[in-house]
Amino acid sequence: MGVDRVRWGIVATGNISTSFTRDLKLLPDDAVVTAVASRSQANADRFAAEFGIGHAYDDYRRLLDSGEVDVIYIGTPHPQHYAVARAALQAGIAVLCEKPVTLTAKQARDLVAVAAEHRTLFAEAMWMRTNPVVQAFFTDLASGVIGEPRQVVADFAFHKPTLPARLLDPALGGGSLMDGGIYPMTFTYMALGRPTEVKAVGALNEDGVDLNVAMAWRYDSGAVAALTCGLRSQNPWTAAVSGSEGSLLLPHRFHHPEYYVRRTAAGEERIDVPTHGLGYHYEAGDVMRALRDGLLEVPTLPHAGTIDVLELLDETRRQIGVRYPGDDEDLGG
Repeated sequence: MGVDRVRWGIVATGNISTSFTRDLKLLPDDAVVTAVASRSQANADRFAAEFGIGHAYDDYRRLLDSGEVDVIYIGTPHPQHYAVARAALQAGIAVLCEKPVTLTAKQARDLVAVAAEHRTLFAEAMWMRTNPVVQAFFTDLASGVIGEPRQVVADFAFHKPTLPARLLDPALGGGSLMDGGIYPMTFTYMALGRPTEVKAVGALNEDGVDLNVAMAWRYDSGAVAALTCGLRSQNPWTAAVSGSEGSLLLPHRFHHPEYYVRRTAAGEERIDVPTHGLGYHYEAGDVMRALRDGLLEVPTLPHAGTIDVLELLDETRRQIGVRYPGDDEDLGG
């Protein structure tokens, strides 16, 4: 791979891939999209025409075999992530894969092992981790400004009269946990680490899809966390960490905020952090820097965090009774 430019391949042509590809244009000219793959040639051709991409394929394997890409972005439905990412890593092509990177922790551990075996970079596209506001928030937290963190409250729930069909399809990893719950879980993990104890309750529909989930996490430090996600309520959609000296709050749509709020004895202060674009270029830029540095792991998108959160998702699903096709008998481990 040349150091002067990074050739991106886009796998899938839906909304998330469109947003990601649009944001790539905000990076310097060293980021170039050279190929796209979709399940249909017509969709691939349409996407290629929209973004000026030279190669369009109706199968991701043809993209991987093309010799035209250094790294791929995977924006397919959740169950397809594993096979596409594994094939790319085996071909020595770096991978940035949408979250959740797989449906189970076992699959994620396998991808990390394959990446190590083939000396190829692999990352989950948890864009919240790379957001400048979120990073400033956690730098502030680490400074001790609110004392030792003792409580986290985070929610990610919304309601729309008509939901995308995939969100209600168990075969596609549907439900609130994988699309919504992963955000408060990742936020809490970033704030407090891995909990000692997890308890979860959930309301499922007749197809076994989780529509409403509440989680409680306990830590040996004495800290606790309350997390919710759902598809049936209009929630505040905020995330906060509290300690003995105050609190830090990420506002509505906390996974890509424009500011955060610090509350201490000195008063309440809004902390604005400059951002631009939709926010996907931050993770893409981090991937490109890691590629140039010869890393197998993006520092802001650590493998351990990906696996730990998926293990917590496995355990939560086990407790509330959500299963996906292909789940191991020993779900959670």
